[in-house]
Amino acid sequence: MTQTAFSMPNSIDSVDKTVLSLKDAIEGLLEDDALFRFDICVIEALTNVVKHAKTSDVNAPVQITLTLKNDKVIVDIFDPVGATYFDIREHAPDMSDIDEMAESGRGLALILQCANDVQYGPWDNQNRLSLTFENGVHE
Repeated sequence: MTQTAFSMPNSIDSVDKTVLSLKDAIEGLLEDDALFRFDICVIEALTNVVKHAKTSDVNAPVQITLTLKNDKVIVDIFDPVGATYFDIREHAPDMSDIDEMAESGRGLALILQCANDVQYGPWDNQNRLSLTFENGVHE
């Protein structure tokens, strides 16, 4: 098992650069389909944290841990310190309920659909979104 820590400034301009760094760190570990799902999920999750995580310190960075474990890639995204608890599993709409022409509103549903496993909850005085990705068939 290998773990790598990342810190992202709490700004929308930092999302793409951080996602590229995460993808570089897992190069060759995920097949194309799983890498595509990883890309979608991590972009959506980090964008949502920056845009919607209400925190008492707007300058608090977003901490990310990347874990490589056997054939799995696990991305743990920690809300900035003081952020309000928000479990996406409780708030994501069903994909069939989203207007196909809508310009927004499908990010949470995409995360749930694309990751092999999604967990959320308190972890070391912060809230953590944990996304697991595996190669192979995805339901």
